[in-house]
Amino acid sequence: MIKLSNILEYQKKDAEVVKLERQLNSNENKKIYSQMISVVKEAQNQSAMLENEAGNLVASFEKLKKTYNDNLKSANALNSKKIDDASLDELKSYEDISKTIVNNLSILERKLLNEAERVRNVLQNFDATKKKYNLAKEKYNKHKAIFDEESKALKEDIEKRNKDLKELESGIEQGILARYKQKRQDRIYPVFVACIDKTCGGCRMELPSAVLATLKNEGIIECEHCHRIIYSTEN
Repeated sequence: MIKLSNILEYQKKDAEVVKLERQLNSNENKKIYSQMISVVKEAQNQSAMLENEAGNLVASFEKLKKTYNDNLKSANALNSKKIDDASLDELKSYEDISKTIVNNLSILERKLLNEAERVRNVLQNFDATKKKYNLAKEKYNKHKAIFDEESKALKEDIEKRNKDLKELESGIEQGILARYKQKRQDRIYPVFVACIDKTCGGCRMELPSAVLATLKNEGIIECEHCHRIIYSTEN
């Protein structure tokens, strides 16, 4: 039979640490500043997207600028033509070129208007994102400072109790202690529970006769349902 008195005493004191940790994690100011971390990250991601879009706008503007210069060059070349002595075919050619330039400029105008709208939207979104970022950062700093002050004594208490637990570990069988810590890490708590009226003291599932027999012989078993370690209260 495994001696459980030391591990049960360890769990009892560890329960006090668990309670303090839950109190620490449920602090309202911690919740708020943790939420602000997500808001700040979201704002940073949004800023990166807007910077990328701004880069695309610059590239698009350069293309439109080239189109404008090409049409301007064509228009200047057309203006330099002497139409007084031009033949009908040449005049027809000049007219076609002129229509093409006008059409290109019309398309260019629509594209420039669209680009101007895109620029306006990017600037508005960037401004809104910047404000969101600044507000979130301000809120984070405020509630983080409050939490740090509120939690100072609590953290010191947890640290002291953890030192006490460390001192108790030398009196516990290492295999049992390792199983306890693993389940504690897996958020299975309490780890050790008593067998109560032939049921698991954790999840209250009824234990089969064969399992009860093993429990009686070995002193502990693992619950197949909640994975806690059940111990027998029988001497």
